[in-house]
Amino acid sequence: MATRNTERGHPAARLLAEAGPTMSIPEAARVLGIARDTAYVLAARGELGVRVLRLGRRLRVPTADLRKALGLDVQDGAPAA
Repeated sequence: MATRNTERGHPAARLLAEAGPTMSIPEAARVLGIARDTAYVLAARGELGVRVLRLGRRLRVPTADLRKALGLDVQDGAPAA
């Protein structure tokens, strides 16, 4: 049986489960299944699909926003009911 992206065994779900309150653009790109450079371009255009926070020179993505965008429970990474 094929696994779905929302299952805990999937690398993106593990990355989300282990993440702090925010993650880098490259980490968010891995979760979203897109290239790092594409994620930076989309973030610069405001088209990444989630909020992007500028903290000094760093760009960070709120982990809760990624979970919500992927339809995952914000608390534990499980599929939202």
